[in-house]
Amino acid sequence: MAMDVKVAAFNVAHDFDGGRGVVALAPQIGKNHNTLNAEVAGIGSAKLGLLDAVKMTLRAKDFRILDAFNAVCGRMSIPLPEMLDVEGDDCMRALADSSREYSELVAATCSSLADDGRVSDNELLQLQKEAGHAIQAINALMAAAARRNQLGKPAA
Repeated sequence: MAMDVKVAAFNVAHDFDGGRGVVALAPQIGKNHNTLNAEVAGIGSAKLGLLDAVKMTLRAKDFRILDAFNAVCGRMSIPLPEMLDVEGDDCMRALADSSREYSELVAATCSSLADDGRVSDNELLQLQKEAGHAIQAINALMAAAARRNQLGKPAA
């Protein structure tokens, strides 16, 4: 059972800015708050456009619309290395983080299989989330190693 993109958009809009919701978000994406509310609530013929969904995601720094879209498409996304919060070239911290994330994926997998040997829809969503975190952490480790590599080279 995939996440509902419309529900995600509604929640992003209404949860924005500590609950100030569409009144606070709408002007930041160039919309009237009544229009945005109608679009995310699906009132009448109002529909949220793709570019507005992108603006909402970026302005709110809330990726639930993207996550729901990915789930519907059977995909996932991860932050690019240059967007990750890894301090400097700290390879050991990145290694620890990637190890922790992988162990959380292993634990979630074991937990979902433990009782009945099956993976429910909710368990699958959790495994996908944990796998995404592990991949993100491994990418951060590779970015830290690449920085360390560059620092170790003689100046040209």
